[in-house]
Amino acid sequence: MTGTPTKNAKAVKEDVSKKTVLIIEDMNEMRLMLKSMMLSLGYTNIELEASGQSALKRMEAKSFDIILSDYNLGGQINGQQVLEISRKNNLLSHSNIFIMITADTGYDSVASALEHRPDSYMVKPFTPSTLHRRLDRIKKQKSIFSSVYESRNNDNYEKMEKEAKSIMNKYPQYRNLCLKAIGESLLSRADYKAAKIHYMGVLKENKELCWAHFGVAQCDLSLQQPMSAIENLEKAINISRHFLPAYDNLADAHEELRDFKGAQKAMAKSLEVSPRSLARTKRLGKLSIKIKDWKTAEQAYSRVIRLTRNTQHEKIEYYYEHLKCLIAIQENDAQDPQIAEKLKRSLTRLRQLGKDNPTAVTNSFRVEVQQYLHRSRREDAIKSWKQWKQLIASGKASSITREQELTLQRKLGIA
Repeated sequence: MTGTPTKNAKAVKEDVSKKTVLIIEDMNEMRLMLKSMMLSLGYTNIELEASGQSALKRMEAKSFDIILSDYNLGGQINGQQVLEISRKNNLLSHSNIFIMITADTGYDSVASALEHRPDSYMVKPFTPSTLHRRLDRIKKQKSIFSSVYESRNNDNYEKMEKEAKSIMNKYPQYRNLCLKAIGESLLSRADYKAAKIHYMGVLKENKELCWAHFGVAQCDLSLQQPMSAIENLEKAINISRHFLPAYDNLADAHEELRDFKGAQKAMAKSLEVSPRSLARTKRLGKLSIKIKDWKTAEQAYSRVIRLTRNTQHEKIEYYYEHLKCLIAIQENDAQDPQIAEKLKRSLTRLRQLGKDNPTAVTNSFRVEVQQYLHRSRREDAIKSWKQWKQLIASGKASSITREQELTLQRKLGIA
């Protein structure tokens, strides 16, 4: 990557030297190259992070004017997830600039359908001049839309619509962005009939806009028309399978119709597109349990555990749900060695996480005794029960009722 900015470097430096920059890149050489590039453009307040997790922690502690993030960060969190999490947690304002860096020349088709789109993306390799022009273009657009952003931040959605219409008249090249903003303002005011008319008008001009089909569907759901919503959401997904909010609303519509299998299918399809989505994986697990599809539920909670292990998001509850699924599967195939091994791993981790939680300890032994009985391993079940009783006596495990104890002893044949 070579080249120099097209504008006077000194002028740029005077303008941008106080701007804060965060570079997120897992490859050290690329991190240093991006830093060198930004320095050549006059930016001096630059910080570096090698992973998405560490970048999010830094963003929680400090606001950055410009963020350059590689898409494939190599860890548990990629660049797109950094963007989504930071937007959802209000770590980014509309004045901040987020540029995604990728080696994938097909990223444009993906980015156009994302719920949380970066301000721009750049395909490697690129020069400082190209980056400089891109930053200037983004700054210009943000300046033009500043009144729209301000109105949104102040929850003044009528003014937001007015400002968007004004920009559309003055800058026709931003027509689609303005039309989206107008639709958002109508939805935010709960004027669903007007919003639906607006989105239908947009679709008359261009039927290939997935966000407009999605807008119609949002109106349909709010107007208690789930069947119509399903039709429009499927159109949005057919236009772009990467439009993830459509899958969420599709599941909502199916649930409203009490079609839990349909909702499960929508979540499963969304995970083919975004397999690292924790919220969607949890929802798939819950829906699968609801329809007693234990195999899919077990796979979902197994993925939840992988996604959250050794992170702040890891929870005892995920292991409870995973064990519940495994026990249900074991009832039909008690001798499956893979299920037994999974049970052992989940129980071990549950006890590690809940060692200071007497309820968690008791629940772990409850599951252990149950799974031994399913596998006709009565002696192991009795041994587990004796260990459990000792922990109850010491206060490390929560007590059970006398009736529960008698029932358990009858099952163990020691009553």
